[in-house]
Amino acid sequence: MTFHRFANSLGTRIIFIGICLLLVGNVLRYMTLSSYLREDISAVMAAQQLTLANYVAREVDQKLLERQALLTQAAASLPLGLLERPAALQSWLAVRQQYQPLFSHGLIAYTPDGKAVAGSAAPTTKPLPSYADADLFQAVQSGALTVGRPIRNTTTQEAVLPMAIPVKDASGKVRAVLMGVTALATPGFLSFTDQDRIGKQGGFLLISPRDKLFIASTVPGMVLKPTPPPGVNALHDRAMQGYRGTGTTVNAFGVEEISAMASVPSTGWFVVARLPTTEALSVVARTKRYMTLHGSWALFAFVAIASILLYYALRPLLQAAQQADRMTRGEVPLEPLVVARQDEVGHLTEAFNRLLVKLQASQSEMVHMAHHDVLTGLPNRALLADRLAQALARAHRRGSHVAFLCIDLDHFKPINDQLGHAAGDQALVEVARRLNAVVRESDTLARIGGDEFAVLLADLDADPATAEQAATAVAAKCLAAIAPPIALDAQTRILGASIGIAMGDSTVSPHPLQLAADRAMYRAKNAGGQRYLVATSL
Repeated sequence: MTFHRFANSLGTRIIFIGICLLLVGNVLRYMTLSSYLREDISAVMAAQQLTLANYVAREVDQKLLERQALLTQAAASLPLGLLERPAALQSWLAVRQQYQPLFSHGLIAYTPDGKAVAGSAAPTTKPLPSYADADLFQAVQSGALTVGRPIRNTTTQEAVLPMAIPVKDASGKVRAVLMGVTALATPGFLSFTDQDRIGKQGGFLLISPRDKLFIASTVPGMVLKPTPPPGVNALHDRAMQGYRGTGTTVNAFGVEEISAMASVPSTGWFVVARLPTTEALSVVARTKRYMTLHGSWALFAFVAIASILLYYALRPLLQAAQQADRMTRGEVPLEPLVVARQDEVGHLTEAFNRLLVKLQASQSEMVHMAHHDVLTGLPNRALLADRLAQALARAHRRGSHVAFLCIDLDHFKPINDQLGHAAGDQALVEVARRLNAVVRESDTLARIGGDEFAVLLADLDADPATAEQAATAVAAKCLAAIAPPIALDAQTRILGASIGIAMGDSTVSPHPLQLAADRAMYRAKNAGGQRYLVATSL
């Protein structure tokens, strides 16, 4: 009788209904937030991976283009008479390698049929290393610069990348083949280290679809290994066929990953940035455990609460669920949930709010990383390009001028070679600080390469002569700022700079303006450095 009365009492029914409602609410909240967090964080991580992949792909492409430009210039200037005098050709190649040592294994001249004639190595090195590859030489015969298949040096077993260009006479006949060879593990070229890992287990891959090879990887054992055969990895198969973007896949080791692919335009290669989903979505698992734990406590507390407090206990939960649901549907902007009381519901709401703050901070940090140099904190090439486009747009509206200054440090390489990369980084940071003190707040100082900086001067005078005078004045200040000695590891070193200046107005495009400044910078460097030159034409 007592049990029957207890089972049919209004209080018992209210508590039972309340327990059921609380259980249903917890389950719905768990499923909704879990799905929302997984989708949102997956999208954020995929966007981050794509940003990193695009950044690395641009860096790889820039390094390859630099070497292709150097090889093209060398082939165009090679005196054909030296082909009959190997010793003189050896010296000529050694001089080019000494002043622009982009090819770590040097420059080698071959006959059109693949016989080595002379190389930039010391004359005592015999025989000349041979990187002759039938496919590469056949491709070069067509008359274009060709990036070859990465191979291993038969002597050192280093993985190297050859690229070759034909040397033609006035009639267009191929008289020789000039090849430049660079070790993939050359610092700052195509190698990836542990410092390049994404998180704890992620990393990068550089893949050649033409050769079906892994060219570089954060896993050293994958370098120069063949790519998986079709059917093993569906996302990889799509990437080999030209797809560029993001996706989730299972790699050859059975690990699910969020991957992003970005093209290296100059070679047809592509970069893969990858991160295991267990690491990328670890916050979702922690949030699920957090929600489960506090949901259990909320249920236990609710059972102990008197029927009169039932509505009071559920009201904040319902309000939070409604606000979260509206944010999920996009009816209101993403914002912290209101914490009505410091109970289990309040703790869960605060945890959700902290998670939102963390996600927003992480997103802001990723945006900053994508547009700024990690070492100096200056804008990077991507942000500089955006500001250059904006400056040219303003110049079109106002009839004003812009100036682009390309700054390359003189005597920087000996610092890295003699004092180490840490000292080199210290020198770059100090140079960035000095240059930053020279330019106006409205101008843009960016680091666009290893020891290369750029300054964008916007909204200059409409008169070309006055605008150029202002640009040269800034260039002179930059030279003066860099000139004083820099203290590095109890030593003082003196750096200089070669500056190329290109002036532009509303009629010029960003790329020609940058190329003109770059060419002027190289002329200044070839003239002895520690000077600036203004580009005469775009």
